[in-house]
Amino acid sequence: MYDKDIIMLQIAASKMDPNHFLMLILLRFELFDYFNGNSVSKDQLQDELTQWNRLTEEMLFLLIAIFERYVPGISHVTKEDVTMREVIHLLCIEPMAHSTLVKSLPENENHETGLEAVIAKVATFKPGVSGHGLYEVKKERLMDFNPFFYHYSRSQRSKAEESQKKRRAQESNDKLRPPVPPAFSPSFSWIVQLLCCDVFIHILRRILQRAAEDRSTHWTEAMIQRALHLIGQALVEEKTQLESGSVEDVTFDFSLKVGSEHGKSLFLLLSKIKALPSLEAQKDLVKWLLQMFEIVKCIREKSSPTVSVSMDTTKPEESSQDKEKAERKRKAEAAKLHRQKIMAQMSAMQKNFIESNKMLYDNMPETGTQEEPVTSSESAMEQRELCITFGPLRGPTPAEREVLTCILCQEEQEVLPLAPAMVLTACVQRSTVLTQCRGRIGTYPLFIPPDLAVGTHTGSCGHVMHATCWQYFEAVQNTTRNRLHAELIVDLENGEYLCPLCKSLCNTVIPLIPLEPLTFNENAEIIGQHLTLPRWIQVLAARIKGLKSVMQDNGSSGSSGTTGLFGDGQPDFRSILAYGVQERKFSDGIAEMLVVCATTVHRVGLKTAPNELCPRVPLMAWNTCAFTIQAINILQEEDKPLFGSLQNRQIAGLKAIVQFAASQRLKSSQGVIQRHFADMMGVGLVLSIPSLYQEEGIDLQPSAVSSAFNNMYIFHLVTMAHILQVLLTSTAGDAEETEEARLAAELYTTVLQHTGLVPDLSGGSVAQRVKAGIEPFLRNAALFFNCLTGVHPPEECSYLALPFNVFQLFQDYRRWCGSPSITKALQGKTQTIYPRRRNRLIDLPEDYSALLNKASHFCPKSTMDERKHPTLCLVCGAMLCSQSSCCLSQLDGEDVGACTAHAATCGAGVGMFLECEIVLMASKTRGSTYPAPYLDDYGETDPHLRGNPLHLCPERYRKLNQLWQQHCILEEIARSLEVVNVMFAFEWQLV
Repeated sequence: MYDKDIIMLQIAASKMDPNHFLMLILLRFELFDYFNGNSVSKDQLQDELTQWNRLTEEMLFLLIAIFERYVPGISHVTKEDVTMREVIHLLCIEPMAHSTLVKSLPENENHETGLEAVIAKVATFKPGVSGHGLYEVKKERLMDFNPFFYHYSRSQRSKAEESQKKRRAQESNDKLRPPVPPAFSPSFSWIVQLLCCDVFIHILRRILQRAAEDRSTHWTEAMIQRALHLIGQALVEEKTQLESGSVEDVTFDFSLKVGSEHGKSLFLLLSKIKALPSLEAQKDLVKWLLQMFEIVKCIREKSSPTVSVSMDTTKPEESSQDKEKAERKRKAEAAKLHRQKIMAQMSAMQKNFIESNKMLYDNMPETGTQEEPVTSSESAMEQRELCITFGPLRGPTPAEREVLTCILCQEEQEVLPLAPAMVLTACVQRSTVLTQCRGRIGTYPLFIPPDLAVGTHTGSCGHVMHATCWQYFEAVQNTTRNRLHAELIVDLENGEYLCPLCKSLCNTVIPLIPLEPLTFNENAEIIGQHLTLPRWIQVLAARIKGLKSVMQDNGSSGSSGTTGLFGDGQPDFRSILAYGVQERKFSDGIAEMLVVCATTVHRVGLKTAPNELCPRVPLMAWNTCAFTIQAINILQEEDKPLFGSLQNRQIAGLKAIVQFAASQRLKSSQGVIQRHFADMMGVGLVLSIPSLYQEEGIDLQPSAVSSAFNNMYIFHLVTMAHILQVLLTSTAGDAEETEEARLAAELYTTVLQHTGLVPDLSGGSVAQRVKAGIEPFLRNAALFFNCLTGVHPPEECSYLALPFNVFQLFQDYRRWCGSPSITKALQGKTQTIYPRRRNRLIDLPEDYSALLNKASHFCPKSTMDERKHPTLCLVCGAMLCSQSSCCLSQLDGEDVGACTAHAATCGAGVGMFLECEIVLMASKTRGSTYPAPYLDDYGETDPHLRGNPLHLCPERYRKLNQLWQQHCILEEIARSLEVVNVMFAFEWQLV
């Protein structure tokens, strides 16, 4: 009804004498006596003054609204013009989505807003990257902004004014001027006479006089701002009429009355207000009004505006504040010119000096240091030592002091081996993100198979606590937390909790183990001349043979057991043991947290009861280390460098996981570790080889020199094995290509076996196949050894101590390539192809209607009467029937929905499904929804399928893919449930 009230007032104003109309307005607001010249006594009650000020503000706002003319019939505007003005003022508050605009606009009799017809004229659409797209008002439309738009609420008006002030300040134009309105229709043209009648000018004069007297209790800034806006409206109206017709025909005489006695005093009051510090925010608007007075005056006199001269003759002297500002600006400009002059002189002098002493500059070293010269060989050797992670040229592990702050007690502590334990929050989960054979999840094998059917991923949000603080936090959570809502988010019985800082889902902690600072032995190269690869393999083979003989003897003890342990290689291995040192010791807290983390990895990875004495506990720790490194290393796919691109929390988590896996040999039986070593090839081989140094009940570990050679030779052997895997499997599935690879591999091994020459395959297809196949392996190995040894990563050198041509590795031990087992493998078949493909979510059609057509008749079990919920698995592309009894199945003896059953086999319990929106599932009892990647033309989702055409947003789908690849679905579900406090859980098991 507010718009109709304004129209009724406009009708009255168009038919009445303007002075009479304004006096009625004053009477209605009980301000007639106040503006009739009655003076306000000094002892006037403050409450009455406040009330008068507030009434004056409302009266002035009503006058501004009466001059509104964006109504068809009131002025020469169309419905489209009205809608455009509404949209402009909505977008001046803030950028808005299409749906928000539709909800905010009034509807006509056909329930239409007319937005589509005008939106392109007044706004630009900016698609959202992670959210919906937003409309922003065009720059050229800002001139139509009215800070006193009568459809604004009080909060909207304040927000819009602040937003436009910031925007105009960035454009060096922070004056919120009244917009130029359309002309009233002839029937309502008399309304503008309100702006130049005597009562109106009298009201303005009284208001500005109160401000000029600077008595803060008699005026408010809002009152002055509205009065200035009305003056601006009057000047704009007069200027418009003068420009559209002859001066003689214009009856609007606001500026002429300014020239009268009353008007002149009004002009002088504006000049006084401009100098008031309390009205600094209105200073620019006052300046503009004074300029407008001069412009209108010049138009009436039919002369060109000379604003600066006229202002100097009519306005009072500039205030001292303005003079000081101008003086400071002048001095700053003079100082700037002086500095530029001095710099130019110095530059010229420098060039002259260089020209005069050219020979001297040519002979100076580039560094300009006075240190001793360094030979090129020494420099190259130093650079090489700093960036090789193992071997005789291994770089040192620097001593770095790491002081961390506990997020619970806020106390700092240095991470030391014998200090109280500090732990990193972590979440262990089963994963099929890397699987090469989706859907085949049986019992977890002793070692991770090449197809990575299922793995154990350990991630961390990167937040650190004292172990004791975490144990106290966990105990309090189990006893005092509101379990009704908590059980929907975390499974307290299985050790789950939310990170106290970021609310990420966690179920264990990883102890922080510092790297041991090592300085490499200067005699390493001399030792390397004796401990060659064939010799190293011979000694270790004898050691492993002795281990197996002891195992066959059922663990016999005594001297015979020790002799059997070493076999024929006892003297040689004892010579290697000479480089062994006493085993590292950890505090009881760190040892306890090692057991906690290892038990969780074992329990979650194998879906078994906790058992810290199980021989597979250390094996699962090594497996989760290997799987996590492979899962996190997606930098190659994103064309990012290997080092320096991971997030800090990812780096901290990787280092903690690698050191945790390396420390498992300290908490497990050495016999168990030794048995695993005898049957292993991979990460566990590097982490378990120190167990071979145990002798006669004494825990020893290899020295830095021994570890450097052990790691290098193990890595070289594994690299050679992987090269052969690549040659055998890189073209599996294509009979012709497989035969080509087999013949190439046979030829290659024959050449190595009989001639020892390395063929030049740099440009051949086999070499290209090997390069593509081993690159992911080398990147993963570099991350692993960087976290294990702490040697700083390189910039441009061989971090992994590999030859430039990796085929040269085979020259050191050619007999290995000609082994009968290798020949037999060459003739076999394999299903795993190297490099393993990086799994991604399925490809989706660009048009959502294509999915709807595909899902219309997908379920043969459902009847026509049943309500269908077609669901698409984004991991494998299977079409399922969700929330329907037709496709229920058994899972662990319980009836579950098709999506729950499918997630158990396809994603190891984790699923991502597409309905009208994304459905994330983490178990039979937990799930949440997520915005779909299909958006309408305005960048918004349509979860209720109202009928808007939907199209795939690649950026949104890429983020969904990252959410899945980076194992963040559990975290997203937990955070979603934490925000939505529901009392009763949704039955996710029926989805």
